[in-house]
Amino acid sequence: MANIHAVITNPYFKQPPWLPEVNYKDTVFLSRHSTTEDAVLFLTLLCGYIDIDIEQKPENVFEQLLKRDEVPISGGIAFADEERLIAPSCCCGLEDWQEVYKSVLGRSSPWLGHDPYPSIEYSGDHVKIWSDDFSGKWNKELSGEKRKALFCISYEHAELVSMLKSVRTDLLDFYEYSFEQTFHMVGDKLKRKLFSQYCKWFKLEGTI
Repeated sequence: MANIHAVITNPYFKQPPWLPEVNYKDTVFLSRHSTTEDAVLFLTLLCGYIDIDIEQKPENVFEQLLKRDEVPISGGIAFADEERLIAPSCCCGLEDWQEVYKSVLGRSSPWLGHDPYPSIEYSGDHVKIWSDDFSGKWNKELSGEKRKALFCISYEHAELVSMLKSVRTDLLDFYEYSFEQTFHMVGDKLKRKLFSQYCKWFKLEGTI
Protein backbone atom coordinates (compact mmCIF):
# COMPACT_ATOMS: atom_id res chain seq x y z
CA MET A 1 0.00 0.00 0.00
CA ALA A 2 1.31 3.46 -0.92
CA ASN A 3 1.93 5.94 1.87
CA ILE A 4 3.77 9.18 2.60
CA HIS A 5 6.08 10.34 5.39
CA ALA A 6 7.44 13.59 6.80
CA VAL A 7 11.21 13.19 6.70
CA ILE A 8 14.54 14.90 7.15
CA THR A 9 17.43 13.87 4.93
CA ASN A 10 21.22 13.63 5.12
CA PRO A 11 21.80 14.65 8.76
CA TYR A 12 25.56 14.32 8.38
CA PHE A 13 26.73 16.97 10.83
CA LYS A 14 28.64 16.54 14.08
CA GLN A 15 26.32 15.27 16.80
CA PRO A 16 25.97 17.21 20.08
CA PRO A 17 28.51 15.80 22.57
CA TRP A 18 25.92 15.85 25.41
CA LEU A 19 23.69 13.35 23.60
CA PRO A 20 24.22 9.62 23.05
CA GLU A 21 25.97 9.02 19.74
CA VAL A 22 23.68 7.36 17.19
CA ASN A 23 24.15 5.85 13.75
CA TYR A 24 23.59 8.17 10.82
CA LYS A 25 21.05 7.34 8.13
CA ASP A 26 20.08 9.07 4.89
CA THR A 27 16.37 9.46 5.68
CA VAL A 28 14.75 9.95 9.10
CA PHE A 29 10.97 9.46 9.42
CA LEU A 30 9.13 11.84 11.75
CA SER A 31 5.97 10.69 13.56
CA ARG A 32 4.79 9.37 16.91
CA HIS A 33 6.76 6.20 16.09
CA SER A 34 10.09 8.05 15.84
CA THR A 35 12.86 6.94 18.18
CA THR A 36 15.34 8.69 20.44
CA GLU A 37 17.90 8.17 17.69
CA ASP A 38 15.63 10.00 15.23
CA ALA A 39 15.31 12.94 17.64
CA VAL A 40 19.10 13.14 18.03
CA LEU A 41 19.54 13.23 14.25
CA PHE A 42 16.82 15.86 13.93
CA LEU A 43 18.57 18.20 16.38
CA THR A 44 21.94 17.39 14.79
CA LEU A 45 20.70 18.39 11.35
CA LEU A 46 18.82 21.44 12.62
CA CYS A 47 21.83 22.84 14.47
CA GLY A 48 24.21 21.97 11.65
CA TYR A 49 22.04 23.61 9.00
CA ILE A 50 21.75 26.93 10.83
CA ASP A 51 25.22 26.85 12.40
CA ILE A 52 24.30 26.59 16.08
CA ASP A 53 27.29 25.82 18.31
CA ILE A 54 26.55 22.36 19.72
CA GLU A 55 29.49 22.53 22.13
CA GLN A 56 27.40 24.79 24.35
CA LYS A 57 25.30 23.50 27.22
CA PRO A 58 21.96 22.04 26.08
CA GLU A 59 20.02 24.96 27.58
CA ASN A 60 22.13 27.43 25.61
CA VAL A 61 21.54 25.50 22.37
CA PHE A 62 17.79 25.65 22.95
CA GLU A 63 18.02 29.37 23.75
CA GLN A 64 19.80 29.95 20.45
CA LEU A 65 17.12 28.00 18.60
CA LEU A 66 14.41 30.11 20.23
CA LYS A 67 15.85 33.20 18.53
CA ARG A 68 15.17 31.75 15.08
CA ASP A 69 11.86 32.77 13.54
CA GLU A 70 12.52 30.57 10.50
CA VAL A 71 14.71 27.55 9.89
CA PRO A 72 15.71 25.61 6.79
CA ILE A 73 16.20 21.87 7.20
CA SER A 74 16.75 19.35 4.42
CA GLY A 75 13.80 17.03 3.94
CA GLY A 76 10.12 17.24 3.11
CA ILE A 77 7.65 14.60 1.98
CA ALA A 78 8.76 11.08 1.08
CA PHE A 79 6.50 8.83 -1.00
CA ALA A 80 6.65 5.10 -0.42
CA ASP A 81 5.11 1.72 -1.14
CA GLU A 82 6.01 -1.70 0.22
CA GLU A 83 9.33 -1.86 -1.66
CA ARG A 84 10.33 1.61 -2.84
CA LEU A 85 10.92 5.10 -1.49
CA ILE A 86 11.04 8.44 -3.31
CA ALA A 87 12.68 10.85 -0.89
CA PRO A 88 12.93 14.63 -1.33
CA SER A 89 16.11 15.59 -3.18
CA CYS A 90 18.68 18.35 -2.81
CA CYS A 91 17.42 21.85 -1.93
CA CYS A 92 14.05 20.59 -0.71
CA GLY A 93 13.16 21.56 2.87
CA LEU A 94 10.77 20.17 5.46
CA GLU A 95 9.72 23.73 6.30
CA ASP A 96 7.97 23.84 2.90
CA TRP A 97 5.91 20.66 3.34
CA GLN A 98 2.62 22.56 3.05
CA GLU A 99 3.60 23.72 -0.43
CA VAL A 100 3.48 20.07 -1.49
CA TYR A 101 0.01 19.75 0.02
CA LYS A 102 -1.24 22.91 -1.72
CA SER A 103 0.24 21.86 -5.06
CA VAL A 104 -1.32 18.40 -4.96
CA LEU A 105 -4.64 19.91 -3.89
CA GLY A 106 -4.49 22.21 -6.94
CA ARG A 107 -3.08 19.49 -9.21
CA SER A 108 0.20 21.25 -9.94
CA SER A 109 3.78 20.07 -9.54
CA PRO A 110 5.59 21.14 -6.36
CA TRP A 111 9.34 21.46 -5.97
CA LEU A 112 10.64 18.13 -4.68
CA GLY A 113 14.34 18.80 -5.19
CA HIS A 114 16.93 18.10 -7.88
CA ASP A 115 19.47 15.44 -8.87
CA PRO A 116 17.18 13.54 -9.15
CA TYR A 117 14.04 15.59 -9.80
CA PRO A 118 11.02 13.77 -8.31
CA SER A 119 7.90 14.92 -10.14
CA ILE A 120 4.15 14.44 -10.20
CA GLU A 121 1.82 13.34 -13.00
CA TYR A 122 -1.96 13.79 -12.76
CA SER A 123 -4.45 11.72 -14.73
CA GLY A 124 -8.09 12.05 -13.73
CA ASP A 125 -8.43 10.89 -10.13
CA HIS A 126 -5.01 9.24 -10.18
CA VAL A 127 -1.61 10.65 -9.21
CA LYS A 128 1.81 9.21 -10.04
CA ILE A 129 4.90 10.29 -8.12
CA TRP A 130 7.92 9.72 -10.37
CA SER A 131 11.41 9.09 -9.04
CA ASP A 132 12.88 11.58 -11.53
CA ASP A 133 11.79 14.06 -14.18
CA PHE A 134 9.64 11.83 -16.38
CA SER A 135 8.52 14.77 -18.59
CA GLY A 136 11.93 16.27 -19.30
CA LYS A 137 10.86 19.68 -17.97
CA TRP A 138 13.60 19.97 -15.37
CA ASN A 139 16.23 17.50 -16.52
CA LYS A 140 16.50 17.65 -20.29
CA GLU A 141 19.69 15.60 -20.23
CA LEU A 142 18.20 12.55 -18.53
CA SER A 143 20.24 9.68 -19.95
CA GLY A 144 18.75 6.54 -21.44
CA GLU A 145 20.07 4.51 -18.52
CA LYS A 146 18.47 6.81 -15.95
CA ARG A 147 15.24 6.90 -17.92
CA LYS A 148 15.09 3.09 -17.79
CA ALA A 149 15.53 3.30 -14.01
CA LEU A 150 12.52 5.60 -13.61
CA PHE A 151 9.69 4.29 -11.48
CA CYS A 152 6.52 5.72 -9.99
CA ILE A 153 4.31 5.24 -6.94
CA SER A 154 0.58 5.64 -7.57
CA TYR A 155 -2.16 7.18 -5.41
CA GLU A 156 -5.79 8.16 -5.66
CA HIS A 157 -5.90 11.96 -5.65
CA ALA A 158 -8.30 12.29 -2.69
CA GLU A 159 -6.32 9.71 -0.74
CA LEU A 160 -3.04 11.56 -1.30
CA VAL A 161 -4.56 14.90 -0.25
CA SER A 162 -5.80 13.27 2.96
CA MET A 163 -2.37 11.77 3.66
CA LEU A 164 -0.68 15.14 3.15
CA LYS A 165 -3.06 16.81 5.58
CA SER A 166 -2.06 14.24 8.20
CA VAL A 167 1.58 15.38 8.05
CA ARG A 168 0.67 18.13 10.51
CA THR A 169 -0.34 15.49 13.06
CA ASP A 170 2.82 13.48 12.40
CA LEU A 171 5.04 16.50 13.06
CA LEU A 172 3.18 17.41 16.25
CA ASP A 173 3.42 13.81 17.43
CA PHE A 174 7.14 13.68 16.65
CA TYR A 175 7.77 16.56 19.02
CA GLU A 176 5.60 15.14 21.81
CA TYR A 177 6.55 11.46 21.65
CA SER A 178 10.17 11.60 20.47
CA PHE A 179 11.84 15.01 20.58
CA GLU A 180 10.49 16.20 23.92
CA GLN A 181 11.11 12.84 25.59
CA THR A 182 14.71 12.67 24.37
CA PHE A 183 15.89 15.99 25.80
CA HIS A 184 15.27 15.28 29.49
CA MET A 185 18.36 17.35 30.33
CA VAL A 186 16.47 20.51 29.31
CA GLY A 187 13.75 22.01 31.52
CA ASP A 188 10.06 21.67 30.62
CA LYS A 189 9.58 25.44 30.36
CA LEU A 190 12.31 25.74 27.76
CA LYS A 191 10.94 22.78 25.81
CA ARG A 192 7.47 24.33 25.78
CA LYS A 193 8.92 27.57 24.41
CA LEU A 194 10.78 25.65 21.73
CA PHE A 195 7.59 23.80 20.84
CA SER A 196 5.96 27.15 20.02
CA GLN A 197 8.85 27.99 17.71
CA TYR A 198 8.76 24.51 16.17
CA CYS A 199 5.08 25.05 15.31
CA LYS A 200 5.97 28.35 13.62
CA TRP A 201 8.88 26.87 11.70
CA PHE A 202 6.78 24.07 10.22
CA LYS A 203 3.47 25.96 10.02
CA LEU A 204 1.60 23.75 12.47
CA GLU A 205 -0.30 26.44 14.35
CA GLY A 206 -3.60 26.24 12.48
CA THR A 207 -5.32 23.60 10.40
CA ILE A 208 -5.06 22.97 6.69
